Amino acid sequence: MIGKLRGVIDSYTDDYVILDVQGVGYQVHCSTRTLQSLPQIGEAATLSIETYVREDQIKLFGFRTDHE
Repeated sequence: MIGKLRGVIDSYTDDYVILDVQGVGYQVHCSTRTLQSLPQIGEAATLSIETYVREDQIKLFGFRTDHE
């Protein structure tokens, strides 16, 4: 599973960020607090990832620290 992503912030929405990792855009769902702590679009960011797998979907949840 995916445990960490390091890339460039591509875009934001109300509940997720698109993180560009070497040309692949990962949709990472984050809390409001995490989204507010991320750098601006075009800047580098690293997120700890919790991968959620169901029969009909895969979601990535991002956190600034492992403790969050």
